[in-house]
Amino acid sequence: MSERFDLVILGAGLSGLALASAVARSGRRLRTLILEPRRLAPNPRHWMFPAAPEHGLRRYESSRLTGFEVESPTGAVLHRPLKRMILARIPAQTVQEAALDAVAAEPRMVLEEGVSVDQVQAGRAHVALETSDGRVRTSWLVDTRPLEDVGMPAGRVVQLSRLMTAPVEGGHEERFCLKLMGSESPGLEQLSLSRDRVVHEQARFVLAPPPELPPQSHADAVLQWGGRLEDVRHAQGVWPLSYRALNRQGGRVVLAPADAYGLRFAPGMAALRLHDWAQVQARRLSYGLSLHAPSPPPLSARLSTARIEMIIRRDPRQAAAGLRALLYEAPADGVMRTLSGAARWTDLVRAWRSGTW
Repeated sequence: MSERFDLVILGAGLSGLALASAVARSGRRLRTLILEPRRLAPNPRHWMFPAAPEHGLRRYESSRLTGFEVESPTGAVLHRPLKRMILARIPAQTVQEAALDAVAAEPRMVLEEGVSVDQVQAGRAHVALETSDGRVRTSWLVDTRPLEDVGMPAGRVVQLSRLMTAPVEGGHEERFCLKLMGSESPGLEQLSLSRDRVVHEQARFVLAPPPELPPQSHADAVLQWGGRLEDVRHAQGVWPLSYRALNRQGGRVVLAPADAYGLRFAPGMAALRLHDWAQVQARRLSYGLSLHAPSPPPLSARLSTARIEMIIRRDPRQAAAGLRALLYEAPADGVMRTLSGAARWTDLVRAWRSGTW
């Protein structure tokens, strides 16, 4: 490989495919190369996040819920209806396939898997890359690969997640249930049932460096909701709780990793934010303007998650008690705003002083 491109995207993950899809659909026939160091694999996750009735990923929604359930340690189920928001459910695999189809339909876009990047040399007018397949020159380079240990130095709070998903027979009533895990440290367990799939996820909040991931998700929970264990799929991940500012560089090289952070709904909120960013960058390319890195999350979200991290670091047992109070006592809309990192800092301070968080 020894070619010249208008745009090179490193990484075919959340932000890389979002940008590639936006460029492919923009109508501007840019010579674009997407380099993925690994082999692409199906994404079993279902993004569920609180959203406005209309949002950037609306066309990918498989369903939406107007409430959720909370299960107590004794097994009692409390139904929590939402008043001013909805829970959008989006299969990550649907978004991935739509982006790959858009890339495949554009003859001037190339996706290469299993290609490593050895060196990047940025100049004023172009960027040169040394890859395992040869030398590449491009006008713009967008690096979406995850940065090593970003947001996870020793002593910071990280979220450990283990997910199990399995198909179910159609015709089920859609449900979403949250359950507190343990009292020594904060953790959440969630079960969601869509028309054709059940998803079970465990998430714990611990200090970095993280220990081993949580024990394997219980198969009986998936079976109870109608899942077929012979077709079960697993996924796991680690991401920071609070946002840390990144050096986004500048010039012809743009750093755009998927900065998923926060409590339960981090990946879905990041997907929505990166989709909007990608649409703007595709338009800027069409007009011949310079590219920008994704903007950081809103200040209110950063302050609120930093406050939650401080509480967890200071006293994990108290944080677990606060999470229990949040699930059972706070208004349903407030629960979703807090779990998604969208709660205002002043709301958390007020709740903390009142003893409910």
